[in-house]
Amino acid sequence: MVYVRIMAVLFLVCLSVCDLRSRTIPVWPIPLFAVMSAAAHLVLRDLPAADILTGILPGVFFLILAVIYSSSIGMGDALVIAACGLAVGFTTEFCALVTALVLCAVYAAAALIRKKVTRRDSLAFLPFLTAGHVLVLIAEVCA
Repeated sequence: MVYVRIMAVLFLVCLSVCDLRSRTIPVWPIPLFAVMSAAAHLVLRDLPAADILTGILPGVFFLILAVIYSSSIGMGDALVIAACGLAVGFTTEFCALVTALVLCAVYAAAALIRKKVTRRDSLAFLPFLTAGHVLVLIAEVCA
């Protein structure tokens, strides 16, 4: 299981660089990663099928939000959340997502207080999602 989670973190690091540089996320690696992680779970049999399938639920929720609030939430972010949920399962993805949202909120509040950004500015979310996955991975390995 740790190998698939490390693969997810490496995937997120690569996409985070793209997100930071251009504020866009290339779509083509997302289904490739989803297929690779699903194949890894089939070979390793390390995660129950129910956890894998429910892992995409946070991504589906964010896809719905991305359709409703197209200027606030990126479709690429939602697709990455769904693919990572498929890779790591619902519980881990939910914990990583909550951690990422808290980190993003703290950063945004600090940047607003320091007047580095305005309320209308956008933030790249994938670096926060990457940090959330790294922190959850560290917490699970140390526990």
